[in-house]
Amino acid sequence: MHMKKHIRFIALGLLGVTLTFASCKKDEVINDTNNTIQLAMDETVESLVDSLEDFMLDPFVSEATELEDVMIESIPEVLDADYFTFVETRGGRKDSMIRSCSGVFKILAANKEKLRRAYLAKMDCMKDNKKALRKYDSTVRAWAMSKRREVLDKHKSAVGDILASFRKGDITERERDAKLAAAKKATTEALIKIRVEVRQRIKNIRERAAAAGIIKNCEKTYLRAVYNILGKENYAKWVKCHKMNYRKKRKK
Repeated sequence: MHMKKHIRFIALGLLGVTLTFASCKKDEVINDTNNTIQLAMDETVESLVDSLEDFMLDPFVSEATELEDVMIESIPEVLDADYFTFVETRGGRKDSMIRSCSGVFKILAANKEKLRRAYLAKMDCMKDNKKALRKYDSTVRAWAMSKRREVLDKHKSAVGDILASFRKGDITERERDAKLAAAKKATTEALIKIRVEVRQRIKNIRERAAAAGIIKNCEKTYLRAVYNILGKENYAKWVKCHKMNYRKKRKK
């Protein structure tokens, strides 16, 4: 009788270990057969990185105005953000700061470390090409700044000539106002053309497009790792919050 109790105790212990291990494995392995979790088309890895590449190849370019220079924004902040730094781990202390949308689930401490390593690998993969992208953008922006100064200097000179003619009595007040309005219109149109030219110049730099492609591939590798580490359910929770960070509204 004593031997039977001993065998029963061992069996129950083994069952407990098996169930614990299975519970851990559930967090580590994706259940792709879980049909209750559906990713939208814009939540897949492929869709996110395609949107990212579109943004880099056709970045946000602000308008040149009399008061502001052109600004070029081609690298979304999502590429530098390690959102999983703030995820809560199971069986451990809570992080002092839980970022919105990353605090909606818990992961194993080992998986959090995997996410950290994946992020560091991504940053190393992208480093040189992000520098290249910024260098090309800086070159185009320098041209735009020079062109803007040229347009504004031309406008200033035109206004000066118009006012001088009015003071000398060569033109009437009505003619002065009409000429000033025409000069203003010509300047505004010239400034608008600068932005159009900036976007075209960016598209024509083949080396820049190649750098953007490499950045896209680095992010694709990272997101696939995230998917594999988190599992489909947790990935779905995270991506619903952060998918818009891969695409931004920009004025064409």
